[in-house]
Amino acid sequence: MKRLLLVEDEEVILKALRRLLERNHFIVETATTVEQAIAAQPRSFDLILADLRLPGDEGTSVIPLADPVPVIIMTSFASVRSAVDAMRHGAIDYIAKPFDHDELLMVIQRALMQNLMQAQNRALRLDVQRIQPCQQPLKGTALDDMLSQLEDRKDVQPFLHLHGERGTDRERLARLVHANSSRCDAPFVVADVGADTASSDAMALLGNSGEVPLDELPRGGLLQAAHNGTLVLRHPENLSTESQERLAEVLEQGAVDLPGSSHRRSINVKIITIGLESIETLLASGQLVPQLGNLFVHDQCAVPPLRQRRDDILPLAQQQLRTMERRQGFPRKKLSADAEAVLRANDWPGNVAELDNVISRAVFLASGNTISSDNLGLGEGALSERNMSLDEYFRYFVIRNQMHLSETELAARLGISRKALWERRTRMDLPRSSAEELPG
Repeated sequence: MKRLLLVEDEEVILKALRRLLERNHFIVETATTVEQAIAAQPRSFDLILADLRLPGDEGTSVIPLADPVPVIIMTSFASVRSAVDAMRHGAIDYIAKPFDHDELLMVIQRALMQNLMQAQNRALRLDVQRIQPCQQPLKGTALDDMLSQLEDRKDVQPFLHLHGERGTDRERLARLVHANSSRCDAPFVVADVGADTASSDAMALLGNSGEVPLDELPRGGLLQAAHNGTLVLRHPENLSTESQERLAEVLEQGAVDLPGSSHRRSINVKIITIGLESIETLLASGQLVPQLGNLFVHDQCAVPPLRQRRDDILPLAQQQLRTMERRQGFPRKKLSADAEAVLRANDWPGNVAELDNVISRAVFLASGNTISSDNLGLGEGALSERNMSLDEYFRYFVIRNQMHLSETELAARLGISRKALWERRTRMDLPRSSAEELPG
């Protein structure tokens, strides 16, 4: 049962309201002044119903003391000004005396539902942040550089296209653009247009008539759900030509038709599209109609694959280690020198997504506090020697082969003398203990 605090100084109204609320299964406590309301600990209630005119302070003075508990203001001075003042002070709703009992109960239920939805939204945001934290990119990484390039136009340009291979952190970049913009407190909505569900996806996106395959979708579709915020649209080229043209018209006009009505609702949304190819390529191949493609063609960002930004590999691996520690409660682990060499040498066809999975698996497999190259589970076939510097290849080759080759054999395989092998080991701080030394 919900607990309500009723603040009213007129005894007749106080008793009548208490009877009404208790008959409707509310637990009611009463107060006749703001001081009594404060003494009752207003934050311990589910809702507060307060008269505007009270002895001493006005009922609106309870609002900041009760936050986040919703407060409904009652007044016999029914006017637009008093309603506006009450809402300006933070009241969740306003009702004028004399009021109908059914109307009052409806206002109370609506306020409780709105407060519940806000609480669920806060909890959901915290849970999403725990599962998929929107971490700022590490300084000096390619993602940090790309975010800096987008910084100047993040608030003024309503359209952005991010393209690159799968797993390159395109969606994370989109989240960072949103989080670092003036829209950061508004909704962030992701819509994935599948090749086999493009028709229903268009309905969900535009909110047109027909069966919308999303529960409790706002009128106006996902565009309206993202109002004042950011809508990320994955693979818009999968939409039909007709849907693309309708979407382009909606975005250009800044308004969407309301289903079953002749009215339109304005929208203010930043649209970020994500795809494999640039807008020019999609236009040239006919996958995007010009009306839609031309909106994005002037603001694009290519997200390079991980093999082209090898300096990002170890910082990203360290970041994933810290994420695993926080999410799973693992003790702090570190990467061994050989593990770092193998990570840097790998070509990462799955990009950042593959790196995260490899690190997560290695954390579970590592028996101690150090992750070795064997824990990574990367075979030699996944490595690309052509993309390594000479020092990287030397480190990788020595570490991977020193357990089954002697120093003489290692030197011969590398095409250098045994003395040169020893000198390079010393310079690179890559010693071989006597226990590891093989005969020969």
